[in-house]
Amino acid sequence: MNMRESVESNDATTDYAEKIVSGEIASCDYVKKSCQRHLNDLQRKDWKYVFKPELAEKFFKFCKYLRHYKGAKAGEVFNLLDWQKFVYGSLYGWVDQDDNFRFKYSYLEVPRKNGKSFMASAIACYDASLLDREGVEVYCLATKEDQAKIVINDARNIIKYSPEINNIFEMLVGRSTLYIKDSNRTSFIKPLASDSRNLDGLNPVTAICDELHQWRKRELWDVMEDAFGARKNWHMIAITTAGYDKTNVCYQEREHLVKILDGQVECDDKFGIIYTVDKEDWDNWDQPRVWEIANPSLYEAKEIEFMESQVAKIKQIPTRLNSFLNKQLNIWTEVDEIWLNYNDWDNCKGDIDLEKLKGLECYAGMDLARVSDFSACAYFFPVQEGLDKNHVIVDFFLPDYEIDMRSIKDQVPYQLWSDEGNLILTNGKTTNWDFIKESILERNGQFKIKGFGYDRHFAGELIQALDKENVETRKFGMGFYSMANPTAELERQVIANEIVHDNCPILNWNISNVVVSRDPAGNMKPDKMRAKQKIDGAVACIIALGVMLRDEDEEQKVNPYEARGLRMI
Repeated sequence: MNMRESVESNDATTDYAEKIVSGEIASCDYVKKSCQRHLNDLQRKDWKYVFKPELAEKFFKFCKYLRHYKGAKAGEVFNLLDWQKFVYGSLYGWVDQDDNFRFKYSYLEVPRKNGKSFMASAIACYDASLLDREGVEVYCLATKEDQAKIVINDARNIIKYSPEINNIFEMLVGRSTLYIKDSNRTSFIKPLASDSRNLDGLNPVTAICDELHQWRKRELWDVMEDAFGARKNWHMIAITTAGYDKTNVCYQEREHLVKILDGQVECDDKFGIIYTVDKEDWDNWDQPRVWEIANPSLYEAKEIEFMESQVAKIKQIPTRLNSFLNKQLNIWTEVDEIWLNYNDWDNCKGDIDLEKLKGLECYAGMDLARVSDFSACAYFFPVQEGLDKNHVIVDFFLPDYEIDMRSIKDQVPYQLWSDEGNLILTNGKTTNWDFIKESILERNGQFKIKGFGYDRHFAGELIQALDKENVETRKFGMGFYSMANPTAELERQVIANEIVHDNCPILNWNISNVVVSRDPAGNMKPDKMRAKQKIDGAVACIIALGVMLRDEDEEQKVNPYEARGLRMI
């Protein structure tokens, strides 16, 4: 097979554009405008760019030799969907008089599970192996190296399952870089992250920017953009889902594209398409017709059953709606995900008599300020004799220095909270460790604290002092591994009305401020970086509950011999 040969085309790129514009395929306004732009450009005369369907078809033919490597379709040939042909066809079919790419910049925004990783891998493999014989540098970019390797790993597995192209690539054991065999290792696909040691000396042909919405800084983007200076023919391609941060490089590139599609600015070398839902359909998020508009691979790469299950969960836990709009309908939201429905939290308020809590078992957690901010100590009382529901109380501490100015800055009534007994103001500019220690020891005398959790990265005199007083301190991480389980459990207890809080205005405020982030497995934890206001009390509650859950897990681990009635001597 000679994969460099040209073939005749039926022009699938234009066919898709016509179906979108005519309404034969339902779409959002951005997709219509992108397709209309293609059709308009086809009518331009005496222009430096031309659309060559045979070049687009050449890429389509290449994809016929790529195979799925996971799931039910593992080993099967990958069949491009119509929307993918439009994207690929635009990237490779539009060229100048020398057949150099028209579109140097591309922006593709589409919800999760629509095959973005495969699309990126196909581009990487094609550009590295077929654009030239030597010196083709293809980079897969992300803010972190692990994220940058995702496209590389997908490409590696696709190549492994695709015998027709397997012999083109050299895959070294233990190396992330994929080399082209007959290029003297001058042509390759390589992951690159902003935390990489060396970003100098790059000479890229293609840069694939994965999940651009996660890029908080544009340093890597600018470095790569400058590196293209030595090339006439190159691609810089952003493939992403919607995000929440409207100040980063992703949203800047998105807004620039929107202006192009709206005709506000002229930029002939940038292609883009945004699969989302128009505002008038946002309230119809639970309708399959809306899912189809935002998800062009629905029923293929993305199962309808998945969307149905997500909607069912939202109807049980309404706070998940924000994440669904963001990740599954590709709508830019203000925050990643608001945690608790405040009405659910408000329904859990009640009168807590501290006298009745004296002598009862509890678990504690603290979120301590490093220097001069809020500190919170939470005490979580599980159901036990005298309590028919879980109870939680939180002590809050704050240095009193410039308290009036801080109230104005944060727009909260610190002094009033103090006067009402909800906030303990300590003397000085910085966190008063001695005062907090004495408060904890006083609580330890009132209650039976079975475990006191604290941030494992925080180790200071306070912890040492508590250990000397025989307080059972426990290190507790702030990552998904430690926080995910208690965060989910506290959410469940609030929704099920299995917990009582004392309606403390500071804790209520903290709870309403919590924004959660999720890992790829869907686990969630509070995200302090994304929260617009303080969440210390909520974090302390989660830590306290986490310590309790760990103890319960240990208690459930039964010696297998004892379970059979045997005794070890």
